[in-house]
Parts: sequence; C-alpha cells; structure tokens
Amino acid sequence: MTLLARGSRAPISNAAYGVVEYISLPVLMLCSVSFLLRHLGVEQYAIWLLASAAVTGGTLLSAGFGDAAVKYISACRGSNDEQGVERIIRTLLGINLSLGMVVAGSLWLLLPVMATHLPHASEALRISYRRALAIGCALLLVKAVESVFLCTQRAYERYDIAACFTVGTRFATILSAVVIAALGRGTVPIMVTTLIVSLISLGLQMVTVWRRLALRSLLPSWHRASAKELFSFGCFSWLQGLVGLLTGQADRFLVGYLLGAQSLAYYSICVQMAMPIHGIAGAGLQVLFPYFAARLGVMSIASVRRKYAAAFAANVALVVVLAAPLVFGGRTILRLWLGEDFAVHASVALSITACGFALLGLNVTGYYVLMALGRIKLLALVNIAAAVTMLVAIEILAPRFGIVGAAVGRLVYGPITWITYRSLHNALRVTRSTAGEELMLEAI
Repeated sequence: MTLLARGSRAPISNAAYGVVEYISLPVLMLCSVSFLLRHLGVEQYAIWLLASAAVTGGTLLSAGFGDAAVKYISACRGSNDEQGVERIIRTLLGINLSLGMVVAGSLWLLLPVMATHLPHASEALRISYRRALAIGCALLLVKAVESVFLCTQRAYERYDIAACFTVGTRFATILSAVVIAALGRGTVPIMVTTLIVSLISLGLQMVTVWRRLALRSLLPSWHRASAKELFSFGCFSWLQGLVGLLTGQADRFLVGYLLGAQSLAYYSICVQMAMPIHGIAGAGLQVLFPYFAARLGVMSIASVRRKYAAAFAANVALVVVLAAPLVFGGRTILRLWLGEDFAVHASVALSITACGFALLGLNVTGYYVLMALGRIKLLALVNIAAAVTMLVAIEILAPRFGIVGAAVGRLVYGPITWITYRSLHNALRVTRSTAGEELMLEAI
C-alpha cells in the first residue's frame, strides 16, 4: 500500500470535518458561558480566559512550522518517501520542543509582571492568576508537541482523526470546567484538569501516528536538510500568522482609541458575527493544501486546473451562502438578538463588515493552492500589505464616519489579496510542447 493511498480520504468529508473542528470551540463556549459565569463568577472566568489566551498565543509561534510540515510531509507522501516523512516529523518535534521551551520559559519568568495587569484585583485573585499561568506554561509545551501530530494527520488528509482528537479534547476540557465550577472550585483546578486531558490526548495521538505510519522512532531530532526546508517555508508562514494575530486585534484597539468604548462594542460584535464567513470557508477548504501538495508531482496539470476550478466554485458558493444573511438580514438578526437600539447603531456596519469578510473569503482557494506550490513568501508579503492598508483606511475613515467608516476600511483587505491569483494563473498556465499540445506546471 502506498503512502498516498494510506492517507487519502474524500475531500468533501475532510472539508466537513475541518468545519466541525473550527466551530466546535465557539459552540462549546457559547453553551457553557452562562453556567460558568454563574458558578465561577466574572473574575475567575476572566482569569481562565486570560490564561487560555496566553497559552493560545504561545502555541501560535509553532503554527507556521506546522504549515511547513504539512507541505513537506504531503510531498514525501506523494512520492512514497517513508523515511522522509519520519525525518520531517522528528525534526519538527525538535523545532517545536525548542520553541515551546523558550516561550514557556519566558512566560514563566514574566509571571510576576503579568500579574500586575490585574491592578484592581485582590491578592487571592492575583495568586490564582499566577498559578493558572504557571500551569499554562506546561500546557503550552504540550500543545506545541501536539501540533506536530495534528499536522501529520492533516498532511495524510485524515481530517477526521485530527478533528476527533481536537473536538474530543475541547469537549472534555469544557465538561470538566463545568463539573469543577459546579463543585465550587476555581480556575486553577480547571487548568490542572485541562493539562491532564491534553497529556492524555497527546499520548493517544503519538500512538496513533506511530502505529499508522509504522515509524521506527518518535524521538526529536535536528536533521539539517529537513530543518532548512521547514525554516525556509515556516518563517514566512509564521510571520504571516503573527501579522494576522496582531491585525486581528489591532483594528479593535484602533476603533476603541478613535471612537470610544461604546462604538468599540458595536464594531467588535459586527466583526465577531462576520468573521465566520472567512473562517468557515478557510476551515472547509484547508484540505486543498495537503491534497495538492501530495499530488502536484503525479497529477497532470489539466487535472490540477479542473480541481482548482471546482474548488473555487465551491469557495464562491460557500461565501455567498454565509454572507447573504448578514448582508441583507443583518438588521433583523441584530434586532432579534440584541434589541432595536443595537440594530439601529450597528446594522449598516454589520452588512459592510460581512461584505469585507466575503471579499476576503474569496481568496481561500488561491491561498491554499499557492501554499501547496510553495509560494508562501508571496502570500506573506501580500497579506502584510493588505493588513497595513486596512489599518490605514480605518484610521482615515473611522473619525469621519464612525463604525461605518471602520467597516468600510476593512473592505480593502480582500481585494488586495486577490493579487496572488495572478501568480497562480501563471503557475497553471498552458504551454505547447514539440510533441503536441500539452499541459505543464511552470517550474517553481
């Protein structure tokens, strides 16, 4: 059995699992927030969110190298290079362990400083915060290692396995938090339980990958050629992820600074409601990355073009379906959910914000196909330019037109990213050979 056959699964099924994985956390949080607020209290709940955010922010540092692993594991899988797969997995383990220890160690040293961010909190609450963050340091390291095995499952197009582990871990974590809160305990026991659940999940994932791929070893290593490959791709992916993390919050800080807290509340809810337009499209179509990365060397360019066209059509249809209710029915949704006053202030901004995320969502197909082609530097530079332009537009328009101006400022991000489709068109262009008309992939 070849490595390609061993990993293959229906793209539609993989897309569905990707969407389920994406929406699982907000759905679980939405279902549990009322109970947790009532039993934990606002302060303990806020501490839990802050500690979890610190862990999430730290683990994002290894996300770029995870994208690189998906690309190169997929490529080795496509060429039936079993030793190459094992080499990349072990090298990524070495990279993520190193990064994880550096970040976790830095966070540990900053614990006393970070506790000062709760200036009006009681001493008992500050102690809980420090302890929760200390546990979060260990949890960060576990998550950095876990990402290696999740990326490996995705590289083998087994989004079902990756989703089952991710959703299962999230469900167990939220359920344990509910039980602990019901027993009258606080954030620290919740973080301890989260760490235990994550360790169990990590162990099961390691066994799953080791057995399925018949690996000889899962000990971290530092293979020079593999590390060079991972860093050459991963550094740009990491930079892009960092810029996305910062700009995802920077627009809200900017609106709050320019317009005040009340306008920020209206704007933030509009962004939160519209963000899934791009998020769900990205989660569903991320399967294109390992699919094409594993097959570019064995598929004809005609087949690549057909599958790309089908994926883009699905991309457009999904974005339209997700955006239409917010663009045309945003006022009604806001009125039913948050009341007439909120709808009056925010409905126009919501419709425009939904258009902005819809325009951004149209770049998903091109983004993942170009990732498979290795054009990560182009993607990173274009996304940085788009993010900076968006923030400048918000700064210019928001003071004059309020949150509607801020929403209009977001419209520029998506169309700027469409520039990458030109590069994709050139990569998939038709050429003519001496043997007759033949479709070829332009050299990368």
